[in-house]
This record gives sequence, C-alpha cells and structure tokens, in this order.
Amino acid sequence: MISLSETYTSKFEEAKRLIGEKYFFRVFSHYDADGVSSALILAETLRRLNKRFHLSFLRSMEGDVIRESGDYPIILSDLGSDIPDDLKSSEVIIVDHHMITEAGDGKCINLNPRMYGYDGTKEACSSTVAFLLSMVVDGSNYDLFPALMAGVIGDKQDIGGFYGINGKIVDDLKARYPSSKEINLTGKTISEAIILSLEPYFDQLSGNMEESRYFLQNMNIDPDSPIMNLTTDEKEKIVDALTLRLIRQNVAREGYEALVSDVFMFKDIGMTGNQLSDYFDAAGRNGRMGLPTSWFMGNDYAKDEMDDLSVRFRKEALEQVKKSYELRREMRNLNFVYVENPYLAGITASALMVYLLNNDKPVVALYKNKGTKISARATRELVSRGLDLSKAIGEAASRVGGHGGGHNIAAGGEITYGKEEEFLQALDEVVGGQLGNT
Repeated sequence: MISLSETYTSKFEEAKRLIGEKYFFRVFSHYDADGVSSALILAETLRRLNKRFHLSFLRSMEGDVIRESGDYPIILSDLGSDIPDDLKSSEVIIVDHHMITEAGDGKCINLNPRMYGYDGTKEACSSTVAFLLSMVVDGSNYDLFPALMAGVIGDKQDIGGFYGINGKIVDDLKARYPSSKEINLTGKTISEAIILSLEPYFDQLSGNMEESRYFLQNMNIDPDSPIMNLTTDEKEKIVDALTLRLIRQNVAREGYEALVSDVFMFKDIGMTGNQLSDYFDAAGRNGRMGLPTSWFMGNDYAKDEMDDLSVRFRKEALEQVKKSYELRREMRNLNFVYVENPYLAGITASALMVYLLNNDKPVVALYKNKGTKISARATRELVSRGLDLSKAIGEAASRVGGHGGGHNIAAGGEITYGKEEEFLQALDEVVGGQLGNT
C-alpha cells in the first residue's frame, strides 16, 4: 500500500471495516471509462470477498434510483460527492474525485482525495480511489492495475506523465507493470490508428482514410503495418510528421503531450491500457456497460464485441466533431456547439477545444432533448488564468433552474429545455468574470 496521509488512510480503513461487516452491497457508477473502470475494480474486489452485490450504471447522481436500493449499504462511484441529504444518514461509501461543495456526514464515508489535500483533476480519479480501497482490503488485488490504468487514461490523467497518487502507484508497481514511451494511438494498423484518432485529432487525417494512407506512404511506411511492428526509426518519423501537423493546427499544449505517452502493454489480456480505456469508454457511452463487466468477469467473447463497438463509436464521434466544427458558434468568452448524441458531447467539446478552435475560450457542447445536457472543456492554460468550469457551469445553470459541476478543466450539467440561450449568456458572463474579460 502506498503512503497516504494518516487521516486519508484511516478513512479507507473505515470503508474496509464496513465492507467486512456486510454481505450485500448496492453499487452505482458513472458510465464513462473512469466510471466503468472503478466499478469493475469495486465489483471484482467484492466478488473475491464472496460478497453479494448489484451493480448499476447511471448518467448522474440520480437520487430516486439510488433510494430504491433498499436498506443495503451503498457504494457510489464517479457520480460526484454531493449526495442528497437524506442519503447522508445511510451507510454510503463515496468513491469519487470531483469538486466538492460540502462533505458528507453521518454514516457516509467519503473517500474523495480532494478532502485530504490531493488534486482530483490530475493526481487521482475515481479508479484510483477504487484501486486504493481494493488494496487496503487485500494487498494481492494489485492485479486490478489494468482497470486502474483504463480509468486514469480515460480521465486524461496520464497526459504529461503521472502525478500524485497515480504516480506513486505506477512507481510502486513498475516492476510488475512496466511502461514504455510509445505513440499514443490505438488500432489494428498504423493507418487505422491515425484514421480513428480523436485525441490527438489530426486535421485532414482523422476520419480520412485516403489522406491518412497517403501520409504514411509518403514516408515509405506501410499503412497496414501493426503499430507494434514498426521500427524505432519509423515511429520517430511518424511522431515528427504528426507533431508538425499539430503545430500547424496551433493546438493547446496538452494536444502535443497526448501524442506520445507512457504505454502499458498488458500481455496477459493482449491489450494496452489505451485500448482498454477506449473499449470501456465506447461501451459505456453506448449503454453497453455489461460488455466490459462480462469480459472482466471472465467472458472472453465480449472482447471482440467491445473492439467492434469501439471502432463504430470513434467513427461516429469523428463525424460529430466534423459537423460541430462547421456549425460552431462564438460568443465573447466561449465557443459552443450542439450535438446529436448526448454521449458525444464531452468528446466533441474536448476535441474542438484542444485541436480545432482558438485556445483562449472554453468550448461548450449542448444536447437538446426533454432536458438539455451540457458538457464543457477548457485547457490547463485557461485554468491557470483563473477559469473554473465547475463553478462557472454550476452558477450559470443555477440561474436558469439547472445544476452542474465537475472539474475546473472539464464540467457538465443539465438545464430545462428552452433555456439554452439564457444559460449561454449567463455562462459567457461568468467565464468573462473569471478570466477578467467582462
């Protein structure tokens, strides 16, 4: 077990005692890569203890659904730390890393690292917290590290290296799980990896088969070569050429850092951490969370279906990014777009923010249905200048009767249908105030 503050360690021990005392748990988690990964770590930890559990995935902290779980102890993963007041007196373990407006009390055990001096945006995600809890329960659970990495990568906490708690875990287990600096692309071949690449997003290459193959052939590189079969010289050529592309796109700093990263190859499952993260994210965002759950519990047949789903999902996302870019709208302090699929809102906002639009304004993606879902993305540079999207989205949404929160660099929320323009005006004002551009 890595070294944590005394108060944080004692909180994990408290959660361990509760898990040891009870026989059945109701587990709720978010549907993205971090949420799926943390849920799988928790589920497998309970299974190894011969505990019974019922796992459900949610889009947000849906109090009514959670209350229907009965009088059993509840584990909430990656759904936020601000739980409904009536749940605070229940036996609840919170596995989360988002911004907090108030701490849980009563029987609630809140494991959010932000409460103990750790950065939940860069140093630890929900999968990190789930992994720490699993290791406290039983030190032999280190073999759940691949699921941890899928969550960390999905939450983009690997970009630029591993820090804080993530860094300590990686360093502690590097003998068992070594990594190497590699091109941060996934696909059966190098051409497929470039064609389907969302982050990094390469203008004129991502989503374009003909241009991507020509790009490689022009460097005398076989487009159909698997990435792992490329020579060091070939990889360096590709990285140099793609970096020049990103320079011409004038991408944000994190865009360059995403091109090459520490890649973990998990030989026992035949996948990298990046692939695993893509699989979990695609399954979650298509409402197929049962696939990674089934695969993680031993169903090898689910892997091929996750692979097909991941390819289809990335193609759909690339189409949405292209369409949103063409239909983007600009305000004084932000850019915004509308998307056709709620699960593509965050991905679209992120790709536009880092790779395609001017980096001095956050990007907001909206999906209109019975209610309007909001996802917003910024850059580390904007955050360093005072931007806090969690507070900005929360305040602007509350002005129109909605709600929101998340991280300073990425946040989301929901408002009443028809309140979009009013919300955007309020958000533009709040963001302008934070950035000193009123």
